[in-house]
Amino acid sequence: MNKVAVSRAERLRRISATFVVLMWIAMRRFWQLLQAFGLTPPQFMVLFALVKARTPRSMNDLTDITFQDAPTMTGIIDRLEKAGLVERARSTTDRRVVLVQATQAGVALLRQVSEKLLDDDVAGCAVLTDEELADTEALFQEIFRIHLKRFHIAVENVEDIISQWDLSLHDLIPLDEASQVTYAEDVPLQPSSVSQIDNFES
Repeated sequence: MNKVAVSRAERLRRISATFVVLMWIAMRRFWQLLQAFGLTPPQFMVLFALVKARTPRSMNDLTDITFQDAPTMTGIIDRLEKAGLVERARSTTDRRVVLVQATQAGVALLRQVSEKLLDDDVAGCAVLTDEELADTEALFQEIFRIHLKRFHIAVENVEDIISQWDLSLHDLIPLDEASQVTYAEDVPLQPSSVSQIDNFES
């Protein structure tokens, strides 16, 4: 039986529709999982950025890397601090600068969330071979590049952006007294190339 020819435009329309539904399902699943751990998506992203950095960050750094505005960021940090997941202190080099870092409890919670996400992904994608997974990763990165170009976002290396949001479980070992970072310096965070996007509920 001959297959009905599908135009390029029609195929792209189908891909776009599939992608939109996939994002919606993934976002809902992500929100529900975070809710079970008492976190909102913005709170998770801020906690993730702090643990990824392994060093204190200024409020300006955090607003940049998580695409939030300053008032929203203040509310997020207030809630995370109240929950004992982050702590604030003044920079020793510039008392006007407030620095934030994840607490041991914050690192431990993020590890629990990350382990749950990974376990779900491993189980859900068990039907895919290693080769199919590698092909899927390569295709997603190419789609990412295409969208960055469409929205005129200048990025030298796509992998640099992806690596900012890639945190292995080895990075989620709770800090002990010997490795606890201090507030000695406000280390600049690599600025994002993407402008602010609409905020989720904080």
